Amino acid sequence: MAFHSILFEELETGGSVDSQEAPEFLKDLNLDQVVHAITEDWKDYDLAPFFYLRLNDLDAISYRQEVMRDLEDVRLVDVIKSFSAQMRTMRERLKQAKDLYFKYAIERGFLGAVEIYCHGVERLLQ
Repeated sequence: MAFHSILFEELETGGSVDSQEAPEFLKDLNLDQVVHAITEDWKDYDLAPFFYLRLNDLDAISYRQEVMRDLEDVRLVDVIKSFSAQMRTMRERLKQAKDLYFKYAIERGFLGAVEIYCHGVERLLQ
C-alpha cells in the first residue's frame, strides 16, 4: 500500500480539500474562532479547509482517529515538529535563493535547500 496522506487513507478522499469553504453554521457556533485559533500559527500551510471537509465514510473517520492516537506519542510529535521546522527552513532557503542575482549563487541556494530537505527526510525516516 502506497502512502498518500497522513489525513486521508485514500487519495480521492482528500482531493476536494482545496475547494472547501467554511460552512455557514461555523460562524453561528463560533467554531470559526476555534479553527482560526488552531491554524493561526500555521498560515503558510492553509489548514483551515481541512477543518471544513466533512468526513462521511466511517473508515476515513476511523483512520483519522488512529492518526490522532499515534500523535499522542510525545517522541513522535517531537520528530514531526523537527521535520516541519526543517521544511520551513528549506522553504525559506528557496525564497532567499530566488532573490539572488548570480546564477551560481542561486544554484548554491537551491542546493542548500535540497540538502536541508534530504537531511530532514532521512531523520524522519530514522
